[in-house]
Order: sequence, then structure tokens, then C-alpha cells
Amino acid sequence: MPTSQNIPPLPQNYTFTPGGVMLHRTAYERLEKLVEKTQNRDPDLHDLYIYNDFYGYAILDLVDETLSSIHTFVVKKKWLEAWHALTALTEFMQMCPEWLNVDDGERVEATDKVYGALLITTIRALASASPSLLNEATLPDLETCLTRMARWGDDMDSDLSCRYSKVLKGYGRLLFGMRTLEEREQMKAARKGAYEAFVRGLSEAERKRRGDRTPGVTERDDMDDDDEDDEDEEDEGDDSGVWYGKAVVEDLEYNHGSFKLTPAWKEYKNQLASAPRYPLRGPRTWDLTKWSAADKQEFSFNRYDNDSGEEGMIQDDIF
Repeated sequence: MPTSQNIPPLPQNYTFTPGGVMLHRTAYERLEKLVEKTQNRDPDLHDLYIYNDFYGYAILDLVDETLSSIHTFVVKKKWLEAWHALTALTEFMQMCPEWLNVDDGERVEATDKVYGALLITTIRALASASPSLLNEATLPDLETCLTRMARWGDDMDSDLSCRYSKVLKGYGRLLFGMRTLEEREQMKAARKGAYEAFVRGLSEAERKRRGDRTPGVTERDDMDDDDEDDEDEEDEGDDSGVWYGKAVVEDLEYNHGSFKLTPAWKEYKNQLASAPRYPLRGPRTWDLTKWSAADKQEFSFNRYDNDSGEEGMIQDDIF
């Protein structure tokens, strides 16, 4: 475990999530706003039942908003801004995956395809910049971001026709393939120490607001769980358990039809054009804090209680 003397300082403009993931402040601020908006859209937190897919579509609406912002950055060739927004979106989608279960599977597939197309377009632009922007001097959290993006792509690839994780792993092999397992263990320990030092520097009120736990009291079970799982699989002297697995450098040049941004964006926008953009019940906003008490009354849990005070059965008569 690193001592306070050899814990590397947190890079300028970077911070940690409550789970111990280092992110650029721009990405973290976007992520924090997205999470706050989900709380305003979660019927359970407001003691409401509206219909089965309400929350999934409410989250998907936030994904749509973020993808639109990323597309604007890409069109304007603001590659670092696009990257930070993609980083935030990746974290958000992993934290709030309910949108994957909505009843419109074609829209889910089109959404992930355009995410992949934006991601591949952006990472290749960063790599081809002169000088290259795809390095840890520019993006200190680069390997962590690539790891989490590739893992998301692997999960989606089991159901959809996207292949972007293969390209990400190719970049992983190119950029980080020379790292030894010992170096990775040292980096893991240093990262954990840096996070604990960061949390110790927060006020108690800020720790509670963010959801961090006091270092030394209870270790966060969810801190980089995915990274730890990967590292547990690593065999001594063998990097087959590292996140990029058996990827080769040539994989970064792999091309798939879903990587073409113009057709992917067109397909995605066509899906949005035929999809409802507002709730099927209640006011025309996903934000439940903007619903009046009268609006909420129809969907309150209390209205399902029968006269005897016992909980009644909730029936969904839309689906």
C-alpha cells in the first residue's frame, strides 16, 4: 500500500467518482448532472407507479440528450470535449442500465450503434491528431476509460451487431501492452491510495452528498470491482487476463458497417422520429418534480390500497 509520501498527486482537472474511478472534471460534472436528473425521474423515489417502461424511457431520454451533445462536438471536431462526454455517458449507462430493457428493441440497438460510431470516430481522431492526443499525458485516465468502454461494448455485442470493443482493445494493446502485471498491481495500489487521500480531503458533508465512505472505516466493495475482477484472472507472467485480452495492434484498424457515423446517425434519428418523446401517461415531462400534486395523485402508491388498508395489486393497462 503506498504511503502518503509516494501517492501520486491527482492530475490537474481530474477528480474521483464515489466508486473510486478517476475522471476529468468535465466528465464528472456531466455525469453528476445526469444522475441528479435520474433521481427526479425515478417513480419509486416519488412513491409513484406510472407504467412499466416509464423509468427506462426517462433514462433513454437522457442518453439521447447526451448523444446529441457528443454529435455536436464531433461535427465541430472538438475531440477532447467529445471524449469527455463519451466517458461520462459510458459511466452513466453502466450505472443506469434500465433503458436497455424498454420494449423498443430496435431503438436500443440504434442507440448503441450510434454510441459506438461516435466513439470510434472520436478515438481515431484523437489518435490521428498531430501531435496525437491519445496518450496518458493528455488523458491520464485513458486506460480506465478504454477498459470500461470495451467492457460495455462486450456486454452489448452479445445481443447487438456492434463491434467497437475490438477496436478499443486494439488500442489497449498498442498503448498499454508493454505494462507488466507487477506495474499494474503498483498502479492499482497507487490509485486506491490516491482515492482514499482524495476522500480524506473532503468535508463530511461533501462525503455524504457524494456517497463516499470514510477511508479506513468500511472499504467500498464497489470500488473498481470490474478492474479487480480482471486482475484476479491474470496469471503470473501472462497478460491474457488483462482487459484487452488476446487483442493485437492490428485490431485498432478493424472496420465494421456500424462504425460509419452518417448512416448510424440517420438510422438513430429515424428511430427517434417514430418514438414517443414524452410519457404516455401524465404531464409531458419526464421530470417528476415538475408534476403537480394533482398530477401525481393518479399514480400514487396509496391509490392502490383497498378499503381494508391492505396493499392492492397494481395493474398496467397500457402494456
